[in-house]
Amino acid sequence: MSKEQERFNTQYSNEKEINIGSKGIFDFFKSEFAKSEGSLEIKVHLFELTKLTSLSLTKCPKLTTDNCSLIKLTSLNSLKINNCSEFKKIFDLTALPKLKKLSIVGCSALITFDYSSTGLIDLEISDCSQINHITGFSKLPNLTTLSLNCSNTSIEELSINLCLEIKTLNCSNNHKLTNLDASNCSKLEFLDCTNNKLTILDLRYCSESIDVKYSPSLIIARKKKILIVGRTGGGKSTLANVLTNSNEFKESAYAINETKYFRKKEFEWNEDDKTKDNKEDNFRVVDTIGVGDTKLSTENTLFKIADGILLMPEGISHVLFVINGRFTKEEIDTFNLIKESLFKSDILRYVTIVRSN
Repeated sequence: MSKEQERFNTQYSNEKEINIGSKGIFDFFKSEFAKSEGSLEIKVHLFELTKLTSLSLTKCPKLTTDNCSLIKLTSLNSLKINNCSEFKKIFDLTALPKLKKLSIVGCSALITFDYSSTGLIDLEISDCSQINHITGFSKLPNLTTLSLNCSNTSIEELSINLCLEIKTLNCSNNHKLTNLDASNCSKLEFLDCTNNKLTILDLRYCSESIDVKYSPSLIIARKKKILIVGRTGGGKSTLANVLTNSNEFKESAYAINETKYFRKKEFEWNEDDKTKDNKEDNFRVVDTIGVGDTKLSTENTLFKIADGILLMPEGISHVLFVINGRFTKEEIDTFNLIKESLFKSDILRYVTIVRSN
């Protein structure tokens, strides 16, 4: 080990946060750092800093993935790489098992991002002008915050539809981005896609309460989820056939369910007539087993209805409670049973009672 490395280890072995490129570290190690085009060149290794949890690398033009000692920092949970002009690709993130936050800013040589990490929850990629390919978000299962601000990139399509834990997405100022698929992101709370050329934003199976910032000309594709409930023989399946313009749902006028457990179908409504608020709506309808089936106990019937609800983990847009004729005491008891057993107290805001004849 060189004397310089020993001095570095002695000085920083107990540090939890280091900023490579800061004036302090340069003053201490000015003999071990060489000026290169106005920036700093690292001449020491970091892998013995086992307690290091936060590292910032700024203006390190010689930093590359090859022979990079960063991958030995197994305690690292935050890494910032700023304005490192030769940094072309990310190292294997699986070598940093505790890494939770990664920020890559102003790395003009970075071309692609497709890496795996089970721990990463916060990712920022900003001002990386050469990047043209960002994929592999399915390999980041716990990602909750994603910020992409790469105004001069050639990225045209972006899909995060398998980021099931993501809550915040900022992809503003990506001027060539035309297609964004955020479907299935049921926990997404905030989305900023302003200042780009998006023509279609796919938010199917996302929460209805997302705070979305977007261009007025953008068409948002959503999928609304309709649950049909009621007593056996009340006309639930007939209503489902009318909505879907099909004959796939079976109805029985007797106390034996033709709908065994549940049946689902997706359909479009007024496909050629875009709504005034630039939203293009698709639907999923789920017809559940009827209450009152003579072959099942009430408890088992409720379990089967719950199975149908689980088909819509992102939430239910509307509940249709179907009755056959008058709203009798039996219908009231059935409605209260389903409401109190399976839904939250505010479900009444989303319920419509439908008479089948």
